[in-house]
Amino acid sequence: MMTKAAEKAMEALTQRVFDRDHADPEDRGSTTDFAFEFIIWLRANGWDHTPPAATPAHPAPPNGLRGVAIARQALAQIGRGDSDGR
Repeated sequence: MMTKAAEKAMEALTQRVFDRDHADPEDRGSTTDFAFEFIIWLRANGWDHTPPAATPAHPAPPNGLRGVAIARQALAQIGRGDSDGR
């Protein structure tokens, strides 16, 4: 569901695109001018650009043994007879 403001902006843009497409080629402004005018219209109607939120930091790696260190510790415990009393 769209907000009223979004619907109004979409209708305005559709009308502007339609008018631009049906104008004589020599009467058309550049696409940059077209986009600039539309952004100005949006801002005049209360729109303000809000940048996207920053991405959260990656979680810190877990503390303790990782990778082959886990296997080495397990083998060392087995060699000492620490595993399960066998």
